[in-house]
Formats: sequence, C-alpha cells, structure tokens
Amino acid sequence: MNVNSNIKAKTCNKVVVLGAGHMGHGIAEVALLSDYYVSLVDLNRDILAEGVSLIDWSLKKFVQKAKLTERRYKQLLTNLETTTNLREAVKNADLCIEAVPEQLELKKEIFSKLDKFSPDHTILASNTSTIRISEIAHATQRPEKVVGLHFPPPPVLAEVIEVVRGEKTAKSTIKFVIDFTHRVGKTCIIAKDSPGFICNRIMAPSLLLIQLFLDRGEYSPSKVDAAALNMNMVMGPYELLDYMGLDIVYDSSQYFAEHLSPDYTPTDTISRLVKENKLGRKTGEGIHKWRSGGRRPFIDLSDPADFDPIDLMRVQINEAVKVLEEGIATVADINIGMKHFYHNPWGPFELVEQMDLDDLTVFLDNLAEKYGKEVFRAHRWIRDKSLPSRIA
Repeated sequence: MNVNSNIKAKTCNKVVVLGAGHMGHGIAEVALLSDYYVSLVDLNRDILAEGVSLIDWSLKKFVQKAKLTERRYKQLLTNLETTTNLREAVKNADLCIEAVPEQLELKKEIFSKLDKFSPDHTILASNTSTIRISEIAHATQRPEKVVGLHFPPPPVLAEVIEVVRGEKTAKSTIKFVIDFTHRVGKTCIIAKDSPGFICNRIMAPSLLLIQLFLDRGEYSPSKVDAAALNMNMVMGPYELLDYMGLDIVYDSSQYFAEHLSPDYTPTDTISRLVKENKLGRKTGEGIHKWRSGGRRPFIDLSDPADFDPIDLMRVQINEAVKVLEEGIATVADINIGMKHFYHNPWGPFELVEQMDLDDLTVFLDNLAEKYGKEVFRAHRWIRDKSLPSRIA
C-alpha cells in the first residue's frame, strides 16, 4: 500500500464521477462547488456533453442569483474535465463515485476496473440507491475502501447524504466520506449495509402502494400529487417516480423482489411504461407528461384526490420499524433521513406520537389483505404497542 493510504478528505484533491446522467452530473457539480478538481466520465459522448451543459446551466443560475461571481463560475469550469477514458481519469483519483444504472453486474464491472486502474489509496464509492455495497465490493481487491455514498436527487439541492458501511468497509474509509459530506455542506446519516439502506428501504412499500393504485386505476396520479402538494410536500409521489426515472424504479423493484420480498416484483403499469421507453422526466413522459427542458408537469392543485397522503407515511412507519429492528440505522438517523432526504413533514418515529397504534395496525393489516402484499402487514412492535418505549 502506498504512503497516501490514509489520505484525508481535506487533502483530497481529485474526485472522479462515473456516469454523467441525472445523478452523476449533479454529484460532479456538488464536488466542483466545494473546490475539488473533478473528472466526469461517461462512455456516451452525447450524455457527457449534456451533463456538462446542465452543470453550466446550473452554475449560471447561481451567478444570476448572486450566489456565485462570474469569476468563480469560470474558475469552477476550469476545474472540470470530461472524458470517455476511465483508465486515464482515475490514474490520480483520490475519490471515485459511481453513478450508473441500478444493475449489479454493470456496477461490479466498473468497480473491477476502478480497482485495477486507480491508486492504492483511492476510495471507491457507489451512489447506488438499493444494491448492497458488499456485493459491489466483491468485485475489488480492496473491499475495505468501498463504501456507499448515496445522494438524493437533485444532488446540488440535497441536504442529506447516506453513508453506507459495507461488511468490510474500514473505519478510516467511513471517516473519509463523513469528512467529504461535511466539506460539500451536507448532513450525513450512517446505514449498515442492507438493500435500500435507510431512506429507499423505508420509501419502498409506500412507492409500491401508489404503483398498485396505478395498476388498479384507483386514483388519478395528478389528483394524488395535488393532494400531496396541498400538504406542502415538495413533490407528489407520482412526480417523484417520474423524477427518479421509471427504469430506476423498475430495476430497484426487481432487486428488492430478489433480496427483500417477492411483493416488490415490478408492477404491470411500470413494466409497460419502461418497455415503451416512457421513463419519466428523462424522456419527457412517464406517468406524467413533463414540460420542455425537464420542467415539472402541470398539477391542478384545485382538484385533489380524496386521498390522505399521511397514509403513505403510515406505511413508512411500518418499514422504519423493520429498519430499526434490523440494526440498519438509529432512530435519529431514520427521522433525519426521511425529513431531509425525501422532505417528509415528519420523521416516521416523530409521527408515531400522533398515531393510535390500534388504528395503525388495522390500517396496515387491511392493506396487506386488500393487495395480497405481506410487506404491508403491521409489525409486531406496532401490534403490541411496544414501539413508543423502543424509540424513546
């Protein structure tokens, strides 16, 4: 191991981001704004060019809002390089962040190359939203330096980053990425390695529920989103699916179906839309039709569905209990994550204080029966009403 094996984030100079798509170019911009020298890598030159264009557009917005000077804007762009040559990009990297589609074999192929081509000291991070870090680390000879660094979309506006500790991730690696999250101005929450980690694991059953609504035609997506936006949520649940990318939703659902429960098998409507290449914001159409330039779809707030968005949070409470029981995260990090990663008005365990647990049990059990999905079944800590004492 070379002499720089214990490099610290404050002395880290070069960040390489693999994948210039929606998440990748955003992560690159976050690093640029924190004065890292950044190499953005993608095999597709068109995607690479579009990523750079979007970074430039975003930085100009900061100039227009007087958050950046023209001089600093130009300097930041000089700190950005782009390439299709992964070997060349990582030869002097301090931190590599992979942001490619949610496909395990693809990620393993990339990490194998990163391990081969980057210096011994380089930390290898994945922005995966669902896949266990330990599975990805198996493709390398340095599992102690492999870690999850999960940004919510869009990364530039993110308040929280999930740091995921693989089975063999070293404490020094965790310290490095915690320092990195602080340098880029984000709050850090820590997760033990598990499918979906904290936030996406807790979101999974509520996102499944709205997909089941879609299959059954129970509610208009626009009207559900209107109900959520009228509750001052940042984005409606169907908007969120589109924003994430329905291909990502599909791949994540498949992974959850294989590693958590077959209840998560991709739903009919999402499967059809993916097959038709209607992937949401990135293609201009998914569940909604998006306006030009990726602008959000029009939602008529005057016509909401007769639907209570709190029902989605009730489902999230149930999954948060499982995350806590499995030792994946603390009560505090679970609450912080769901409030600041997905902008819920309350953390799931804060909401417990407002809940009648008998009513919650009946609600969850009814969902399980109605849809034939055991993931909705009330957890025993809710059923026996021991949850308040367990989270106190």
